[in-house]
Amino acid sequence: MLRKLKDAALSKGTKTALNVAIEEYGKVLRLDLDTKDKCMSAEVLLEGESDVLLIDVGHYELIEKEGEYRLLLHAVHTSRAWLNTLAKNLLEGREVQIPAKYAKILNRVV
Repeated sequence: MLRKLKDAALSKGTKTALNVAIEEYGKVLRLDLDTKDKCMSAEVLLEGESDVLLIDVGHYELIEKEGEYRLLLHAVHTSRAWLNTLAKNLLEGREVQIPAKYAKILNRVV
């Protein structure tokens, strides 16, 4: 019960931060994080598109190295074939740096 509440709060905060980061490209409509299984899913409405983009991340890792936080994604799948290829080539298995102001909060709750 507590974990679900924590996941819901973390999902809401992350959704808000992502919407600020991608506002010129679209809007995150839904974001669900599961901190136990370390997976996430999202629905995103991209600017100029009428169909929602579905994104599933089969597994994620939050990594701390020398005081910096990075996100490592595995098994990324979307509802767009070309984005699946892009994710496989550019995201999966690569560490993405998280801005410090967000990383400190994530590290406390994840």
